[in-house]
Amino acid sequence: MEVKKRGGKALLLGCFLWWITGCATTDLATGTGGTGTDTGTRPITTTQAERSFVEGAASGAQLRLRLSETAQQKTSNLEVREFARLMVTQQSGMVSELKSIAQQLGVTFPGTLRSEHQSSYDQVAKLSGSEFDRAFTRAMEQSFQQDISSYQNGNAVTTNLALRGHILKTTPIMQGQLKLATQLKNILP
Repeated sequence: MEVKKRGGKALLLGCFLWWITGCATTDLATGTGGTGTDTGTRPITTTQAERSFVEGAASGAQLRLRLSETAQQKTSNLEVREFARLMVTQQSGMVSELKSIAQQLGVTFPGTLRSEHQSSYDQVAKLSGSEFDRAFTRAMEQSFQQDISSYQNGNAVTTNLALRGHILKTTPIMQGQLKLATQLKNILP
C-alpha cells in the first residue's frame, strides 16, 4: 500500500513538474520569449526600493540555485534529485533574467549571497543523507515563502515594465515551486 501511495505522489509530482516547466517560457514584460529590456533612448531612473528588490531577489534565486546544485550531487533520493534538477533549470533562468533586468536598471548584480542566505546554505550543505534531504526541502520552502512575499509587494516598488513583467510572471511560478517543495518535504521519511 505504501508503494502505491508513493508511486502516485511521484506521478503527481512528475505531472506538476512538467506543467510548471512549460509555464516558465514566456516573458510577460514583452509578451515574447525575449529579455523584456527597453531599447529606447530615454534614461532609466532606478529607485532604492527597486535596487533593494533586485538584490534580494537575486540572492534568493542564487541560494535556491546553489542548494539545488548541491542536492543533485548529495542526494540519493530520486524525488529530491528530480526536484533539484528542475530547480537548477528554472532558477538558472530566473538568475539570467534578473541579471538582464539589473543591467537595464543600472543595478550591480550581486555575485555573492546575502549573509542570511549564505548561512542557510552553509547549514544545509554540511549535512548528508536523509538529514540533508529534509533540510534542503525546508530551506527551499522557506526561501520560496520569503521571496513570494517580497514579490507580492514588489509591484508597489517599481514602475519599470521589465521588472513588473518579471514579478507578474515569476510569482505564480514560485508559488508552484513552493507547493512542490512542501509536497516533497511532506513525503520524505
